[in-house]
Amino acid sequence: SHYPFDIPSNWIWLNGSQCFNSMINKKPEGDYFRYIDIEAIDNKNHVIKEAKKIRVADAPSRASRLINEGDTLFSMVRPYLENIAYVDKQYDKCIASTGFYVCKPNKLLFPKYLYFLMQSKYVINGLNLFMKGDNSPSINNSNITSFLYPIPPISEQRRIVNKIEEIFQRTDKIQENLKANI
Repeated sequence: SHYPFDIPSNWIWLNGSQCFNSMINKKPEGDYFRYIDIEAIDNKNHVIKEAKKIRVADAPSRASRLINEGDTLFSMVRPYLENIAYVDKQYDKCIASTGFYVCKPNKLLFPKYLYFLMQSKYVINGLNLFMKGDNSPSINNSNITSFLYPIPPISEQRRIVNKIEEIFQRTDKIQENLKANI
């Protein structure tokens, strides 16, 4: 009775600390590194636009979150702006700002399911309730790790992701056809 809503009997409720692996802190090394900050995120399409190439000597103090392919970046600053992005292969091993919570899926989560879950109104609106501050309202790591997430079996997660991607492909095709007819 203490769960946010009913889920199918083969799904489970888990908090973030139960379904995310720990974030990895790493300071930049070498001469240059690739850096992802909030500005690098396209919050309409939920993708990384481009990583900045920065000299290690000029690294911002916030540059310390190692990201890997399959992670999801979730901005803790103004989460209502939805600066959320999936880390694909081209951004593997980049360094991200500490302004992000790096959602690292453990074995219970299919990476793309986690990505779509973190974009859901349930998650965004739920985490927005924890915001504090006036100038840059933010949430913190423990808000994300203590939040409850509905987790289906992996096979169901894959089915959900396939269906979402299929719908997006159809939508893209419709938009292309509409533009061609204008």
